[in-house]
Amino acid sequence: MTDLAHTAGRVARSPGFKFFLIAFLILLLLVPLLIVLGLVSEREGRSREVERDVARTWGGAQTLTGPFVVVPYAVRLESKEGDKIITQMQERRAIFLPEDLALSGHGASKVLHRSIFDVNVYTATLKVEGRFGALDMSEVDPNAVSVRWHDATLVLALSDVAGLKEAATVTLNGGEAVPFAPSLGVPGTYMSGMHAKLAGAPSVVQGDAPLKPFTFAADLVFTGSSSLTVAPAARETRVDLVSDWAHPSFTGAFLPVERSVSATGFTAKWRVPHLARSVPNAWTLSDGGFERLSAHLFGVNFYQPLDFYDLVTRALKYGILFLAAGFMGVFVLELLSTRRVHAVQYFLVGLAMVFFYVLLLSLSEHIGFTPAYAVASTATGGMLSLYVSKALESARSGLIMAGLFALL
Repeated sequence: MTDLAHTAGRVARSPGFKFFLIAFLILLLLVPLLIVLGLVSEREGRSREVERDVARTWGGAQTLTGPFVVVPYAVRLESKEGDKIITQMQERRAIFLPEDLALSGHGASKVLHRSIFDVNVYTATLKVEGRFGALDMSEVDPNAVSVRWHDATLVLALSDVAGLKEAATVTLNGGEAVPFAPSLGVPGTYMSGMHAKLAGAPSVVQGDAPLKPFTFAADLVFTGSSSLTVAPAARETRVDLVSDWAHPSFTGAFLPVERSVSATGFTAKWRVPHLARSVPNAWTLSDGGFERLSAHLFGVNFYQPLDFYDLVTRALKYGILFLAAGFMGVFVLELLSTRRVHAVQYFLVGLAMVFFYVLLLSLSEHIGFTPAYAVASTATGGMLSLYVSKALESARSGLIMAGLFALL
């Protein structure tokens, strides 16, 4: 019995046994590493929840679509019931796009603080200018029998109208100001926005005569977050955007033809001809609605390049490497020492290295990733170096481990 215990003790102290023990401990410590990964995911989800909450009050990702001219009209439909022919009038709406559209303005960025979270938002000041040509109802529906030109409206869609900060008016033909009213003013559509009745401009609407060509101009001030996109709603669409956000991510169906990005912000210019989008210049609302342009949106994301949750997750992916390197360092120092390190001590070393990521996550939310990494590395590396020096009763071993952890 004594020989068996002696043999078991000798095996437990052998380098081969310790090597396989270390491999087992690394696999065992994958469980707390996965728990920490879940913690990072939970904290990131909470951060996204705060961003959505701020977006509900400040303004979400904004998409500007239009303007359009919407004209109600009627068509005569005939149906046969037995020997009788029944005639009825059905109301429809025609949508016309402008000939030219120019959007220009500035996006001023800002960081809002909610608890320990920072949310990037912006305030956009845009000038919308353009021109509508002669509107021909035959391009939309040659069967139109009654066109209510006097009920025509100018429609401008904005995805989150809660972000509008000033009452808006549209100026027609350089002098006639018509106020915008809430909603698109078109039944059967879910898009949000505003509309202006063109009957308030005598130079455009005269009774039931077709609308005369006209120019339009409007100034919009609205808040948003995350992104700003627009639709190429004219035969020739031009967008000039300036912002103090230094990390733009241009997105959508079209990229800028000119761009300049610096530490103080960016400028970008888009030019989109109607041939670049497969959308006609006029159609019936029932043939696709205002959403026909949604596949051709373009704009900019106010991108945050240093998301510390992504960086902590990326660091966690090196967890096995860190554990293996730390264990191998202790293992080699044990071989060179007369002292022996117990399996529980190896486990405590690994557990402390796992807690490095918890410390990194908690500090990152307060002071940013780079300072948090420096503090967490110093604290964890210093503690483990001191622990190894005491376990092996060697200050030299502690300094070697400190160098190893600094390298890691």
